Amino acid sequence: MDIDDVICNLRVVGMPTKSAIYTWGYNQSGQTARKGKERHLRIPKSLPPKLFTCRDGENLRWIDIACGRAHTAAVVSDGSLFTWGANDFGQLGDGTEESAKEPKKVNALATEFVKSVSCGAHCTAAIAEPRENDGSISRSRLWVWGQNQGSDYPRLYWGAFAPNTVIRQVSCGAVHVVALSDDGLLQAWGYNEYGQLGRGCTSEGLQGARVLNAYARFLDDTPELVKIVRVSCGEYHAAAISENGEV
Repeated sequence: MDIDDVICNLRVVGMPTKSAIYTWGYNQSGQTARKGKERHLRIPKSLPPKLFTCRDGENLRWIDIACGRAHTAAVVSDGSLFTWGANDFGQLGDGTEESAKEPKKVNALATEFVKSVSCGAHCTAAIAEPRENDGSISRSRLWVWGQNQGSDYPRLYWGAFAPNTVIRQVSCGAVHVVALSDDGLLQAWGYNEYGQLGRGCTSEGLQGARVLNAYARFLDDTPELVKIVRVSCGEYHAAAISENGEV
């Protein structure tokens, strides 16, 4: 078993040793989780496994990672989520606005099995399933927190989707978020000053969630409902791939 087992309060705790996280670059807020006073880290280096404590007795590895403007989030194969770095908008999901220079587990999602994560400039979004789910059907749900997300703790978010909609993917831009349902629908919310919400117009101020596929101008004015299979956000734009391979 490739796990370092340590005794802590009479419990055996696993550490991810099957894979590693490498960080580099700007480090003013501790977003690289590397020690030292230097702010510009020019060489990628791996983080020591002892920074992370996970669930018991598993062959652990990292399965997803995302970076915001000054914070980082990573998902372990046991469904745990760790965050570190800047926290001025509650983007670390710990209920505070205190930065963390070392990774901290997001305990508010302890009852969820996190599958993926995305970071905006100052917010975070994750897709997770309830841990009691037997796996026979997908129950992936969206959790959001940080800037413009209504909470500095992870909160379950349906937006324009019906409750219990299965969520396939989420992607965060600088100040907007796009979520993809399992049946191929997109919804977007946040700021729209450059048209990044895909509504055929620009607008000022924070915008609520709407389903993109309901708009006639979406995907070259195609009148029929378009099924999307993948989405990605840049800082102020977004792109999606449809089921037939169109971008």
